[in-house]
Amino acid sequence: MSPATRMKAEDRKVLILEAAIEEYGRSGMHATSTEVIAERAGVSQPYLFRLFGTKAGLIGAAIEHHTLKLRQTFREAAENREPGTSPLEAMAMAYIGFMNDDVNSMRCQLHTWAAGSDPAIKDVAQRTYREIWQDIAALSGATADEVRDFMAQGMLLTVVAALDLTELYGDPLAVAKEF
Repeated sequence: MSPATRMKAEDRKVLILEAAIEEYGRSGMHATSTEVIAERAGVSQPYLFRLFGTKAGLIGAAIEHHTLKLRQTFREAAENREPGTSPLEAMAMAYIGFMNDDVNSMRCQLHTWAAGSDPAIKDVAQRTYREIWQDIAALSGATADEVRDFMAQGMLLTVVAALDLTELYGDPLAVAKEF
């Protein structure tokens, strides 16, 4: 590959994080293979470890990357909502789209929350969940009860989507309209 066609370091890092999210979503923290991540991203394992230090560092960075994308999705939805649409409804619709675009990312979230007691994941899991919660509250101006209901519905939808059982939920679009 010539220097003119080489991938920029930041683009390569994003590619690695996306590969890590894919593997982590499929396998969870302990079964995730850095070898598979490196292969999927087209880099060497030593390069992964130079960038992230450890597998836990890589997974933590992937969780943060995923969370930033989700938070941006919520922010854009709230800011660009149609007239007459509440911020919570707009964010609910955006979450449904986010989930439909990549159901594996929902599995990534579930693995993160399930590994919340793992010392390698606990801090990033708590921090990123708290950031999402705080964003929802700030962007919506909703009451604590409304934010709790929104998060509860999102959690339920995440679980049924990760299990490919969305038919149990009913129509998520109808639920989103209730916000």
